[in-house]
Amino acid sequence: MNQAADRSASEPPSRDEVRERGELEVRIDDFGFTGEGYVRLEDGWLSVPGALPGERVKVRLQEGQREGARRLYADVVEVLEPSPERRDPLCERDAICRGCQLRHISVDGELRFKARGISEVVEKFAGLNQDEQPEVEILTPQPTARGDAFRYRTSLSYRRVGDRVELGLYSPASEGLITMSSCPALTVQTQRVVAVIERSFEGQSALPWDAEMAREVAAQVEGFEVAPGVEQIRVAVPNHGVGLVEVRLTEARDEAQFEGFCASAPLAGWLGRLAEALPTQVGLAVGSGAFRRQFKEPHRVRIPIGRLQMEVGYDDWIHATLAPAEVLYEAVGQWLEPARGERFLDVGCGIGSIALLMAPRVGEAVGLDQNQASIESAEINAVGHGIANARFVAGGWETGLRRLAAAGERFELATINPMREPLGRRALAYLNMLGVERLVYLGPSPAAAARDLGALREMGWDIDRLAAANLHPATYHSMLVARLRRVVGER
Repeated sequence: MNQAADRSASEPPSRDEVRERGELEVRIDDFGFTGEGYVRLEDGWLSVPGALPGERVKVRLQEGQREGARRLYADVVEVLEPSPERRDPLCERDAICRGCQLRHISVDGELRFKARGISEVVEKFAGLNQDEQPEVEILTPQPTARGDAFRYRTSLSYRRVGDRVELGLYSPASEGLITMSSCPALTVQTQRVVAVIERSFEGQSALPWDAEMAREVAAQVEGFEVAPGVEQIRVAVPNHGVGLVEVRLTEARDEAQFEGFCASAPLAGWLGRLAEALPTQVGLAVGSGAFRRQFKEPHRVRIPIGRLQMEVGYDDWIHATLAPAEVLYEAVGQWLEPARGERFLDVGCGIGSIALLMAPRVGEAVGLDQNQASIESAEINAVGHGIANARFVAGGWETGLRRLAAAGERFELATINPMREPLGRRALAYLNMLGVERLVYLGPSPAAAARDLGALREMGWDIDRLAAANLHPATYHSMLVARLRRVVGER
């Protein structure tokens, strides 16, 4: 008898057995970090995208596994015993596109997965046991739905394949790029602009290089350090017929070379055709490193956030979904419990959305951000809405907070949104010096946010509310949202 036959059915297989058999039946133990099915092996684990906890599935080991790796990857061949949570993903490309990792699970199942993930990272990185945590709330548009047609912003990879172009997402389950012109997660207006971009390549006698071709040419031609290859096309269409498209090229060494890129015949010919095909109010720009050239106006557009119409440009970070972001901002305003006369500090203010939403409810709102372009947008938005009690400051987290403290500034309320890196203990220490009493932390990277929460707890802050903000429905991503109150003294 072979090794697999000798082993008890209840015992997990080893990595060598999985490699040897290639195709086998497994019972999914739990979720992995990114929403994939997880199977414990004798000496490692097996990740199975598209499988749900409790299911019995037939899987096939993916090719190209790294020798000696403790984690192996397999694809679902057949679901033999489906979970009660399984549902039709209603997407013909779900088996090969990994953009939405949770389309095959019920909405309630997805939200439970996200709430559990928040609780686990707070326990692991903030040192707060789950039985001591407040219940994790869910911040998501109501009524709860799959998440289709929420996303208005996307980044598309570009690849030349012979005499045609592929435009879309890379996926480990597909050799070709996955087109996004019919992606159900995108808003209809975004799908339409993506389709216009795809059609603009049709019938072109000379197509622009992609990034890989550009690197090959640069390596082969003496003195040709960089070639004009298209790396990515970024699309944002927040309203019907209104948006921004930016074509990102391989990085130019200087402005002169960048202008040479833009003038190259295949690229210039296609850009001219694309500019004519895009709707009137969809802008077009080309960027390479720090350089950018506008091919078509507008260079700024407005996006609706709450009761505001916020202006944004190419250099601004903005949410990829609007309805879920509005739910988040509404919750932030409620959790802070603002009062007239109090002062509010928005760390990581971006284009000023939260600061400007809070300004009518407090005495003064101050925003701090590292991105100078976003500070300029925030100031434009304050003027555009006639909000006089909001001001914005550019600076690093630690230096910016130190300057506010040194200037004698004091605030009762604050929010923190440092993107995907923790703010850090030294920067967080200034919150106490600034007199902040109530704080809402917004963490796009829950693990990074939880590290900061752990530091804050050590500095005398209590977490009294937790939430998972469902900003990207049907994916494994969620934002950690926590409310903290400062207590007297340090632990």
